[in-house]
Amino acid sequence: MAVRKTSAIALTGITLAATSTFALAQQKPDGLYSADQLLDAEVYAQGSDKQVGEIDDVILDNNMTIKSFVVETENNFGMDGKSYVVSPDQLSVETMQGEKATEPQYRITLMADGQALSSYPVYNDSWWNNTQSQAADAWDQTKQSANSAWTRIKDGTTELIDDTRDAIGGAADETGDATDNAADETQDAAEDASN
Repeated sequence: MAVRKTSAIALTGITLAATSTFALAQQKPDGLYSADQLLDAEVYAQGSDKQVGEIDDVILDNNMTIKSFVVETENNFGMDGKSYVVSPDQLSVETMQGEKATEPQYRITLMADGQALSSYPVYNDSWWNNTQSQAADAWDQTKQSANSAWTRIKDGTTELIDDTRDAIGGAADETGDATDNAADETQDAAEDASN
């Protein structure tokens, strides 16, 4: 297989447009990446030809953007075949010519040595439940903050309208009083002049 170019991973669907810039993107991105071909792509430690695992899953957030990749390890580096959660900025991809343009081959590089992978979160039910709960809490807090901000804006606007209405009413009352006083003074002056 001939090496075509190196670029960072960016996925948003089955065949995806690259829209983000990640660490070590040294050449122009391909523009499209195949999630199908990316799954099971071999992952190597930085500066090594020794495979540490393969891409086992792609984790998306509520916006359907990539949150992380799951790297399933081999028995290399004493990792006992565990799967680890790796953020996209910790990986780069080398795209190689496949037999068809729609079936590129990828070589994934972890931006760390093989031993460092064991310090990443282990992908299991506990990680999934905690991460999902944190994401749901963050979403709820965002909704509450937005709702609270809207309520404050609405209440502030209502108060401003009421204050303006009161000020206009007060000004109208003062104008009416001044007009009445001016009319009374004019009438008094007219009566004094006629006497």
